[in-house]
Amino acid sequence: MVTIPKEQRRYCPNCDAHTDQSVKEVTNRSTSPMSKKFRKRQRKIDNGYGSFPYENPANRARGGSNPTSSKKDLQFTCTECGKSWKPRNTLRAAKFEIER
Repeated sequence: MVTIPKEQRRYCPNCDAHTDQSVKEVTNRSTSPMSKKFRKRQRKIDNGYGSFPYENPANRARGGSNPTSSKKDLQFTCTECGKSWKPRNTLRAAKFEIER
């Protein structure tokens, strides 16, 4: 299990300095209907592609195994300027917790 502190001292790209920042996990985010991934999936569903919408997700990675952990979507908020930003390299963990 990965636990990270709620308050961290990190680099803020807006302030261009190291400041105290609060961490939040972003959840229930809907995908944009104009994104490339959404349009590609909709094209496959509309045209018909074998058993595409209902295929077995365990067979997606041919010759390899699917990852058992997922990447966590973290958002850092600067306490000085109030701006939020997301890191480029996200954390991959099966169990994740933010310390209170």
